[in-house]
Amino acid sequence: MVAVDNRLSRITAAGTQAKMMLGKTPPHISACAPIKDGVVADFDVAAGMLEYFFRSEAGAMMVLSRPKVYLAVPHCATSTERRSFIEVAAKAGAKNVMLVPETLAAAVGMNMKIAEPKGKMIVNIGGGTTEASVISFGGAVLTNSIRVGGTAFDRCIMNFMRRRYGVTIGEVTAELLKKDIGTVMQADNNTPYEVHASAHGAPVAIKVHPSDLREPLRMQAGQIVECIRGAFERTPPELCSDIRESGIVLTGGGACLHGLDALIEQKTGIRTYCAKKPLDSVVAGLGVIIESGDKFGIAERTDR
Repeated sequence: MVAVDNRLSRITAAGTQAKMMLGKTPPHISACAPIKDGVVADFDVAAGMLEYFFRSEAGAMMVLSRPKVYLAVPHCATSTERRSFIEVAAKAGAKNVMLVPETLAAAVGMNMKIAEPKGKMIVNIGGGTTEASVISFGGAVLTNSIRVGGTAFDRCIMNFMRRRYGVTIGEVTAELLKKDIGTVMQADNNTPYEVHASAHGAPVAIKVHPSDLREPLRMQAGQIVECIRGAFERTPPELCSDIRESGIVLTGGGACLHGLDALIEQKTGIRTYCAKKPLDSVVAGLGVIIESGDKFGIAERTDR
């Protein structure tokens, strides 16, 4: 997420700071997400965001030195979408760009023994995509992907509030609802949560119970379950047997949704658990790959 000053054509904030500006900016500032559903939605802003991060973390000299950049990308990205990631990084100052499949990066970040000849399933639920990969011998044997992720849960909460209560809430409020009381299983605590919204041009306060959100969130989660089932349908029997022993690992921000692991286990009959640090798995994996000189051989060198 970035905030762009349209008068100066420059980024004034990025990350969490920019996200908190959603719906609160004057006309000359736009808060937007340059990456949507796992692909580049705004080329120039995406490049500006990367350069902003480069400069804020390592200073101007890093950009001038034109570093090698590793990017985690969805397996389902088309060749055109992959090319756009490469060009964005190049415009931001990268000399070389290495692409790493997100699920493999996450597996490395969780210290999963990916080189073993045993099948493992990892499901990465990102902001715009969900990918279920079966990993063996250091690579992804197969991956099933859908364009559904954490933002889809946010949108479904916004739509639910509009239909049920006739009020409008923003993306930030929807995400807070998801994090604080969102669940796809029976809630242990059904204490209401007060939400500040807009109705007919006036501010209102609405009491929302965790049980109210269960069904709309469960409908979205059903698509993730079907994605996992689709992966199993293409998985060789020997690897299915391995996965039944090792279980299904969830990672990515969407994996934090309360009860999602229990729902998947209930629907598939296979032990399912969330990674210890699901939000960090992918980037931690990229760090390991960089520091090890890509001893796993999973980064794809690209030519511009």
